[in-house]
Amino acid sequence: MRIWWLLLILIAPLATAEVYKTVDKDGRTVYTDKPKTDNAEKLELREINTVPGAQPLPNSSPAISVDSRPAQVDYRIEIISPRSDVTIPVGQRDLAIATVLQPALREGHLLVYFMNGELLEETTMNNIIVKDVPRGTHTLVVEAIDVNGQSLGTSAPVIVNVIRPVIKKNAPPKPTPK
Repeated sequence: MRIWWLLLILIAPLATAEVYKTVDKDGRTVYTDKPKTDNAEKLELREINTVPGAQPLPNSSPAISVDSRPAQVDYRIEIISPRSDVTIPVGQRDLAIATVLQPALREGHLLVYFMNGELLEETTMNNIIVKDVPRGTHTLVVEAIDVNGQSLGTSAPVIVNVIRPVIKKNAPPKPTPK
């Protein structure tokens, strides 16, 4: 209710409307431009405080064109671990991915890690750990992006083969004919 009151006070002089204050049967204060009862009190609103805007400075130097867009960066990204065509053994559950990046990652830019085209992580870190990688052959790619998601460089794909044990369940017993 206070917001409406403030809004009415601010808008009223602009609209040159009269504002009335009444109290309804439930004891709530109501502000309106059309009184509904004879005991409505007409309010005298203060003028709105205004401050004139600052005067522009005289143009004493030639206009300088400033491009607000950051300079385009082309990153060279290389996945240094794991090596391509490596086989991850049975006992190794997690996979560490490490990259080398030239030039260094700029503020606001991210490295995006993908496995088989699916997003693993977006980070500023040059390495991540992927937990419990499933068995099979996987393709890893790392891409640098800017704040708008535009690609600034992509690594060459790295192929890894993950070996996991296969646990075979016993076949259910076959019923014997009678």
